Amino acid sequence: MAYIHVEGNKLFIDSLGEKNAIFLPVTDTEFLYVPTNESQDSVPTLKLLASNPEGQFIQLSLGDRNAASLHVTLKHIPTWLAIFEMTITGFVLLTLMSSLIYAPFWILPCLRKKHHRSGEHSLLLWPLIAVLSLLCVVFICIFSSNVFIARLGNFTIWSFSLFLATILFAVASAASVVALWRTSKPEVRGIVYTYSTMISVALVISTVYLTYWGIIGLRTWT
Repeated sequence: MAYIHVEGNKLFIDSLGEKNAIFLPVTDTEFLYVPTNESQDSVPTLKLLASNPEGQFIQLSLGDRNAASLHVTLKHIPTWLAIFEMTITGFVLLTLMSSLIYAPFWILPCLRKKHHRSGEHSLLLWPLIAVLSLLCVVFICIFSSNVFIARLGNFTIWSFSLFLATILFAVASAASVVALWRTSKPEVRGIVYTYSTMISVALVISTVYLTYWGIIGLRTWT
């Protein structure tokens, strides 16, 4: 997601990768990137595509204008939708990260006493499994970045582990919702029940999103 605006004869793009990236006009519809670092080459270009029934698009080319390059197409969306997506993303990331932070505080007491608040443990265990499986997906992709094709482009322990991790994430997310539904409020503390509800909502959002983009059950070797 990026914020694009025009000041004078310059076009600016704010994104996570770079703030206030400057593009100067070359033609009526094409802009050339102005590097802030002298060691950088001014090769990325930006092209305004014609409007269509779906809205206006901008094509960002990461390469020479006259040669093959990587093209990224940005679609204009309303401001409220961008804010909504960023809010949901922040909620999901912070909630899932909190599951890892909170884990030692309920796992250690659980090891000391048998059946200590077993109802709460069932609510907290499945989200933790889901988050750990999602971290496995991230780590597999990071460790395979330099040999991506060799490890994930073929049927290997890496590609199969990635497949299993995505399935485990979806299963654990569903189990988290089931555990929350089957647990009555009197069995657990109110704050734990509310916290578990937030995590379950975040997991459902993540599962639906990853399923929509074909990540759940991804088989990279086919």
